[in-house]
Amino acid sequence: MEQETGTDRVESLIGEAFDAGRQHVPHERFVDLDKLLREEIDRLVPMVEQLAGSSSVKYRSREWYACDHALFSADYQKSLRLPDFGPLACALQVAELARRIRELQKVLREVGGVQP
Repeated sequence: MEQETGTDRVESLIGEAFDAGRQHVPHERFVDLDKLLREEIDRLVPMVEQLAGSSSVKYRSREWYACDHALFSADYQKSLRLPDFGPLACALQVAELARRIRELQKVLREVGGVQP
């Protein structure tokens, strides 16, 4: 039996978050997804911050702005709490967290040449 890697786990969470709006998901699972996706954002943010402050990324360049936007978007989305009502509202929240992870990963790959 193959061991699931961290990358596989994150991809699985992102897929589940994007599919949550089309499936019946209990509120408890939304709470778990929200927590796990926030943890992944917390893992990626310092990497992007370090990249934005590195000498390889010129201040106010396109790359710097890509980092800045990804960090701002992730911070904003994390400031929103998971709703206590309605599966659609919860599905939208976890999908947006997943999108922020994708954006942070893209910046790390395209600007930093790092595979998150």
